[in-house]
Amino acid sequence: MKTIKRLLSYLRYEKKGVLIGLVCLLISTVATLTGPLVAKYMIDNVITPMGQSHVFNARAVLLWVGIYVAVNLIGAAGGYLNRLYMKTLSNRVAKRIRDEVFEHVQTLPVSYFDHLPAGKVVSKITSDTESVRANFYVNGISTLLSTVVMLVGVYVTIFLLNATLGLVLLFLVPVMMLWQRTVAVMQKKYYSENRELYSQLSGQLNESIQGAGIVQAFQQEDKIVAEYEATATSWVEVGRKELILDSYFSWSLVSLLRNFTLFGIVYYFGMQFIGGTLGISAGLLYAFIDYINRVYEPIQTFMNVVSGFQQSMAAGDRVFELMDTPSEESGEELFTFDEGRIEFKDVSFEYTPGVPVLKHLNFTVEPGQTVAFVGHTGSGKSSIMNLLFRFYDPTSGAILIDGKNTRDFNRRSVRSEMGIVLQDPYLFTGTIASNVGLNNESIETETIRDALIKVGGGHLLTKSDKGLDYEVKEKGMDFSSGERQLISFARAIVFDPKILILDEATSHIDTETEEIIQNAINVVKEGRTTFIIAHRLSTIAHADQIFVLDKGEIVERGTHDELLQLQGQYAEMVALQKG
Repeated sequence: MKTIKRLLSYLRYEKKGVLIGLVCLLISTVATLTGPLVAKYMIDNVITPMGQSHVFNARAVLLWVGIYVAVNLIGAAGGYLNRLYMKTLSNRVAKRIRDEVFEHVQTLPVSYFDHLPAGKVVSKITSDTESVRANFYVNGISTLLSTVVMLVGVYVTIFLLNATLGLVLLFLVPVMMLWQRTVAVMQKKYYSENRELYSQLSGQLNESIQGAGIVQAFQQEDKIVAEYEATATSWVEVGRKELILDSYFSWSLVSLLRNFTLFGIVYYFGMQFIGGTLGISAGLLYAFIDYINRVYEPIQTFMNVVSGFQQSMAAGDRVFELMDTPSEESGEELFTFDEGRIEFKDVSFEYTPGVPVLKHLNFTVEPGQTVAFVGHTGSGKSSIMNLLFRFYDPTSGAILIDGKNTRDFNRRSVRSEMGIVLQDPYLFTGTIASNVGLNNESIETETIRDALIKVGGGHLLTKSDKGLDYEVKEKGMDFSSGERQLISFARAIVFDPKILILDEATSHIDTETEEIIQNAINVVKEGRTTFIIAHRLSTIAHADQIFVLDKGEIVERGTHDELLQLQGQYAEMVALQKG
């Protein structure tokens, strides 16, 4: 019920469309209900007298046939306009929900995605919101409204024509409602399983595409296919149970009740006719039968969409579960940078409770200094950057920038003066210019051009005659790893950060490109506090401080020359890289 109320709340933005749709629905219903009454009058007051007098009145017949056709055309037009307005506003409401979900996803903490496949998130934003649009707003709400209005109108009309028959038909409503309520519980269980399995399929498909190279290199195609087929088989089995329930629910009971009702009416009036006590006209009998069909027609239609309605409830639950996930914002106070002095005070951190990644780190980085972190895989180097960017917060201890605890400020504002170049740079579909400037209108084209030239990427401007407007394909696959790194480096420069983080930025490039970037680093780091996670130790020889990490602890610290004189882990790593 909570999900229904929440979905209905979005209609408050479409009050005008809902009102117009309801007016069209009322016009359609009144016109549709008038049709049988017109036919009754024509049978009883035009056709029957002509049969008795054997005089055919063509003018009267044409007049009432014309009225009957006109009434039905008005009903059809009202129904068309009702569906048009309801579907149009449904699309707008669905867009609003999808926009809110997507916007909220951008504010979720990085930790939320650690154990959630990207395919599941995509499924909630696309597939689940589409199910809500189609099955709740377009079909569910519209059909429910038309069913209720039509049933009320039909029952009122039948009661006016024959109260006894109206009471008999009224008894059928609670029977149908009880049946619907009973089966709906079973349906939602299957639909929730269906959406979850569909989400798993999306996740597996996404992973198989993203990791296609690894899968093929290690000959894991058969295993991946088997896992996907197993999930797909489970999905099909749940779908089979849905279909059995839907078919039984939406057709069997309604059809049986309609047939029994028609049989009962024919029997009732037939016995009156045999007994010579038939107290209704042929026109009234026609109207009764017509209205009975009109009672069951909306019920039949509603039963057909109930399954979809339950699907939308399951999908809505998943969408709102995502929307209710707390965002990473942890305060409204904005952080303001002064000089950029950074201090880690007794910082410890755990991704998984009880499994420490960083242990009691203490160090200070003065403004404008360049510091480097080295260590074997798993030593905690990248975790320091994650904490600095506030992708995560320390389990204990504090990180201070200019003497202020970053935990006390808005996360986005803490990142506002930071730039980063990752080990595996990501390029978006677009142009070279949009990848460097990220479509920031305040960054001029010349600034982007100068940044590329500064990092040694001037040759990218001549990659084609389009220059900065050269189209970048998905993930930048038409660029070498070195070229992607240069674009990523230029991206950091144009935003002119006070703090620059290089996360093993030179590990995937050749020696020539490394020299180009190293020269750019020497220029860019002037006046900035620079953090380097180093893979190639030759790139950090001139760092002001070098911290050697081992199992989350700082085991050595000093300059390049000082650490070599210690003859410790750093010296061993340098010797290994030199061969």
